[in-house]
Amino acid sequence: MAVKASKMFPEVTETWNPVTGCTHLCRYCWARRLASTRLKHLERYRDGFKPRLNREELERRFEPGGFVFVSSMGDLFCSGVPDEWIELVLARIAEHPKTRFLLLTKNPARYLDFQEAVPGNALLGATIETDLDAGYSGISRAPPPSRRLQAMIELEWHSKVVSVEPVLRFTGEFPLLLAEAKPLWVYVGYDNYSCKLPEPPLSATRWLIRTLRGLGVEVREKTLRPSWRELLGGRP
Repeated sequence: MAVKASKMFPEVTETWNPVTGCTHLCRYCWARRLASTRLKHLERYRDGFKPRLNREELERRFEPGGFVFVSSMGDLFCSGVPDEWIELVLARIAEHPKTRFLLLTKNPARYLDFQEAVPGNALLGATIETDLDAGYSGISRAPPPSRRLQAMIELEWHSKVVSVEPVLRFTGEFPLLLAEAKPLWVYVGYDNYSCKLPEPPLSATRWLIRTLRGLGVEVREKTLRPSWRELLGGRP
């Protein structure tokens, strides 16, 4: 069943979940929370958020001109997903050359293993919330941000996207590294789920956006607000 996009990515016309679940255990993951609460009665979440191939989804057809977000309820390229599942999904994408498909992962190094199999109508995206590795292991078991940045820089692909959401504290080198990856655009936004993450002050995030635009990078703004410490009246 098609799911209409809400505030996650405004360009998306529908989501498609041929593979659900993820092994990264991100502290802020809304999808894992949803799978363990409102959606826990569904067959595909009977084992929680363990990666699963939903074969019935491989029968879906897509309208020309659409923009489909793939595996919004998981990470297709996380280490827990077998190569064969990824190959099945990429083959299905190739059958709809007039539809665009957005792939988004926290393990973009794995794109390099499948680059020859990725259809030209796929946008390869990565979530990279910061360029700081220190302390990140307490937030997620995904590969460190520096490794993700390097993978996206090394990836030679005509349509790349980066999501800096939820934005975390970063260094002054972050916009330069993002620009080096040559994305079509970068999403920037704060956590929407009150997870008390190590957020930068709003002034720093606005600086990031200005700097990226000054480097010729298109920025698509998401939720922008003061950090939770600023909202509490404390030091940013």
